[in-house]
Amino acid sequence: METMTTIPYSEAQRMEVRSLVNLAGEVIAYYWPMRTFIYRNVLHGLEYLDFEDAVKQGQRFLGGRPYLPNNRFRDYFQIGRIRIEDIDAALTPLIQGKTVMIGKRPVTHLEVLRAQFLQGIKVPDHGHQERVRGSLSERANLEAVANRLRTVLRPPNQDARVQTTVLADTQALGHDVTLSAWCDQILGTRIVEQINEELIKWCGAFVDEGHAAWTMPHRETSFYNAWKHLAQHDFSGTFLGIQDWKHKIQSLPERPEDTILRYLETLGIPKILWEDYLSLQLGALPGWTGFIKWRAEEAGYEWQAAFPASLVKYLAIRLFYERELVHKACRTELGIAGDYTALLAFMQDQAHVHCLRHARVTGILNQEFTQKVDRLRYRIPRASQGAWQTLADHYS
Repeated sequence: METMTTIPYSEAQRMEVRSLVNLAGEVIAYYWPMRTFIYRNVLHGLEYLDFEDAVKQGQRFLGGRPYLPNNRFRDYFQIGRIRIEDIDAALTPLIQGKTVMIGKRPVTHLEVLRAQFLQGIKVPDHGHQERVRGSLSERANLEAVANRLRTVLRPPNQDARVQTTVLADTQALGHDVTLSAWCDQILGTRIVEQINEELIKWCGAFVDEGHAAWTMPHRETSFYNAWKHLAQHDFSGTFLGIQDWKHKIQSLPERPEDTILRYLETLGIPKILWEDYLSLQLGALPGWTGFIKWRAEEAGYEWQAAFPASLVKYLAIRLFYERELVHKACRTELGIAGDYTALLAFMQDQAHVHCLRHARVTGILNQEFTQKVDRLRYRIPRASQGAWQTLADHYS
C-alpha cells in the first residue's frame, strides 16, 4: 500500500497558494446564474491584453481555436472569396527587394511568399476546385515557384524531426500541457475526460440551487470537505482503478491549500510553472470554474454563504485525481513514475519511442505499424524497453 508523508505547511505557504490560484484564475471568465439568454465573453478575464495576446492565451489555457486552419483560407481563395489583391496587400509589408531565377525568369520575393502562403510549397490539385479568380498565367507561375522550391527546400531527416518534436514537447510540458493531457496524447489514455467527468459530477451536486430532488449531504462544510467525506463511499475510485482510494482520501490534509501543495510537489511541477499549471487545470472546465469563481467573490450570495466553494477547493480535488490516474498510467504503460521529471526523461532518453507512441495516438501510422504498436501495448502489456526501441528504430 502506497503512503504519503503528511508535510506540515505554514500559513505563509497557504497564502502563497491562494494568491497563485487567484492569478491562475484570471484566464477564467465569470459565469453567473443566467435567468435569461445573454452573451458570455469567454475571454473576459483577458481583456487587459492586446487582441493577439488574448486569443493566444485563450487557445493555450481554454483550448479554443482563434483562427481558421490554413487549408480553410486556401479553400476560400480557390472559390474566389479571398482575392489575389487581398493576398498581395497582406504580404506587401513583408516584401524584400530580392529575386531568384527559375530558368530564365526572375521571380520576385512577393511571388515566393504568395506561393508559400497559398500552396504551402506543393503542387495544388485543381481538379476538384472551382476556378480561381485571376489569370491562368498567374496560377502557372505560382505552380512553377512551388515546384522549384520543393526541390530546393529539402525536408529534415527523421532524427532531426524527432529531436525537434521532443524539444517542443519537453518545453510544453507543464507550461502548455498538463501531465494528464500528456498521457492522453502519448499513451492514448482518457485521463482528462475521466477527471472532468468526476469534477462535473461533484460540481453539479454541490452548486445545486434547490433543483435537485436529493441534495448533496455535508455541503455546509465546503466543497472540499463535502467531497472528501462522500468520495470515500463512492465507487468511482474503483472504476477508475485507483488502488486503496478510500484510505488515500481519508489521509488527505484538512486544508485544501495543503493538498494543492502536496500534489504539485508530488507531480514534480517546477515552482516557476505552478501558476501556468493551475491555469491549465482551471481551463479544462471553464464553465464550472467560472461559476465557482463568481460565487467565491460574491460573499453576499445566499447559496455561497450557505455552501462555500472556491477555486482552491476545486483544484485540490482535481489534483488528487490527476496524480492518481497519471501515476497509474505511467506505471502501467511505461514502467516509470508519473511525475514531471520522469516524463521529461522518457521523452529525452526514448525520443523515437515517444514519437512512435504519439503517431499511434494521432492516427498517422500505417496499418502495419499500428498493428505492431497495438501488439506491444495490449498483447505484450509489459514489453521491454528494447522491444519498443527496436520498433521505433524500424519506424524511423
